[in-house]
Amino acid sequence: MSDAPTSPRFSAATSTRLLDHAQLDTLCADYDGFLLDLWGVVMDGAEAFPGALAWLARRHAEDRPVWFLSNSSSSVVEMSAGLERLGVRREWFAGITTSGQLTIDALLQVPEYQRGGIYLAGVGLAQQTWPGEIRERFVDDIARAALIVGVGSFPQEELEQRFAPLRGATDLPFLCANPDRVVVSGGRTVYGAGMLAELFSEEGGQVSWYGKPDPAAFRVAQRQLEARGARHILFVGDSLVTDVPGALAARIDTLWLGATGIHREALGAEFNGALDEERVRSLLHGYPIRPHFAAPGLV
Repeated sequence: MSDAPTSPRFSAATSTRLLDHAQLDTLCADYDGFLLDLWGVVMDGAEAFPGALAWLARRHAEDRPVWFLSNSSSSVVEMSAGLERLGVRREWFAGITTSGQLTIDALLQVPEYQRGGIYLAGVGLAQQTWPGEIRERFVDDIARAALIVGVGSFPQEELEQRFAPLRGATDLPFLCANPDRVVVSGGRTVYGAGMLAELFSEEGGQVSWYGKPDPAAFRVAQRQLEARGARHILFVGDSLVTDVPGALAARIDTLWLGATGIHREALGAEFNGALDEERVRSLLHGYPIRPHFAAPGLV
């Protein structure tokens, strides 16, 4: 692992600097704005992580803005309310960009998506707070649908039954409002709608992805931070599949958290516990990208 100092300008990382908890605030002092994933960084859907809450409170006290970027298929309004229920105070973050909100915007603004029935593939609980003009188009029968929207997450054993209706509908456009393939929710590893979208694509269907790792989603959030005065932004995420590749493609310095998210089991780490350097090196070797920094989790 490299111990090179941080750079004031983005440059692609060829190696990853491994940090312990005590070094996090020193790293963060080099940045004036922060872009954070939610699941695996701040919370797991059931509870917020104490270390992340403490970290957010310090950034707020320093008057350095935090913006959340999540692959949740919830609207921004629903996501914000959910965070407050978990103890994430509204004043601790400047705003949120969600895959769900990006999908909502597409359904309302893209002409070819403004007509016909919408079949929800996945678990659509959060979609009950989507705008009424979208909800009134939801259909239970995929034969009545003009397009498919992938949402939510579900137990791994439900994959086949949830994909079965999609097999004969690969002529329909599929909008994926949660690109995550795997999510840790309430301590359990479950599939996200991205798994359905991936299978749909493998069957020959056309998928439009909204959210990470598309660098466009990062740029939407980055512009919000820049509008609040941030010029040197650090992204914090837990996924080597969606978070890190997207941030690097958007040319944002990246801190990867290994012991609070989806790669914790592969690293053999306790929750927010110390990372083994050799295990980190071995895991990263299997991916074509390198985050600038790695740490167990926020504190």
